[in-house]
Amino acid sequence: MDETQPPDSPDPRPAPPESIHAFADAELALRPLPPWAWLGASFRGGFRASGLHLLAAWAFFEVCTSAAWAVHLRGFTSFAGGWSALPQHWGEMLSAKDLWNLAVNGEMGREPFGTAVPCLAAFGLAWMFWASWRHQAEEAALPARLRDWVLGLFDALVIGLVPLLLPFLLVSKLLSASAATGIQGLGWLDFVGRPLLFLAFVSALMGQWWLCRLNRAAAAEDSFTTFLAAYPRHLKDSFLRLWSHPVQWTALHLGGAALRAGLTFGALFLGWRWGGGGTGRVWAFLGVQVLATLVNAFLLGWLLRLTARYWRRRREVAQALAALEAARTPSILATDRVEAS
Repeated sequence: MDETQPPDSPDPRPAPPESIHAFADAELALRPLPPWAWLGASFRGGFRASGLHLLAAWAFFEVCTSAAWAVHLRGFTSFAGGWSALPQHWGEMLSAKDLWNLAVNGEMGREPFGTAVPCLAAFGLAWMFWASWRHQAEEAALPARLRDWVLGLFDALVIGLVPLLLPFLLVSKLLSASAATGIQGLGWLDFVGRPLLFLAFVSALMGQWWLCRLNRAAAAEDSFTTFLAAYPRHLKDSFLRLWSHPVQWTALHLGGAALRAGLTFGALFLGWRWGGGGTGRVWAFLGVQVLATLVNAFLLGWLLRLTARYWRRRREVAQALAALEAARTPSILATDRVEAS
């Protein structure tokens, strides 16, 4: 026995792993996984209570705003006795130019949406955002507080607006310059690419909001003074959790925006091709719109769950490393004391 070490003092050195498998498991437990690693695991969970709540919010927004705007539009296309040409010739005789003339040269230009559509849209958007927060907070095992929801948006604008806006403007400028060359293919790329790029920019900004509000919800038990002192670190962590994997997050937000936009415009194109010659076609078109909306809501919920799982893993790794560092410091101090004795 080493005479420099008291017989009753514990060995300050940590016990080695029992095998190489135990060492590999410990290393894997402390490794943060990238966003793509959660694609399969996040697919499940879309049809539990909070997921159905999210689907219902999206369906309400789509059905109520579309129906209210259709009723409002019918008032500008009706003739004597209340008969309207719109349901009879939608997609057949009523062209986009006719709608433009109604909006610009007709009375519809004074009140293009009416009163009901903006009110229903505002309520539906608020419901969708809150249902998204409830669903994500449940996935991350956190309380869904209104304070974290609102202040997380402020944090996202502080750290995410400019860094995301600059590449969006740069790529948009490049697409516009390529279209100005007169090459037909580049013109179509600009026509399709810039709206899609804007949707991806909005989606990425929303993703930054999701990470900020999760961070805030995790620190909800801290006092205001404690959180204020750690606020710069909170912004740094939220920023790095998005920008530490720029390629994967870009692919997720750009691909998700393209898929959701394709479903939405595909439903509109199908309804335009069908026309509105009968009541059955109108109801069928509404059904297709609702189906596309529900699929879009499921895709958004998938991305919400993926972000929550990615954030939770990063937080668990950070906590584990902090615990190891805290346990390592007393061990080093104990070893120094033993050697000094």
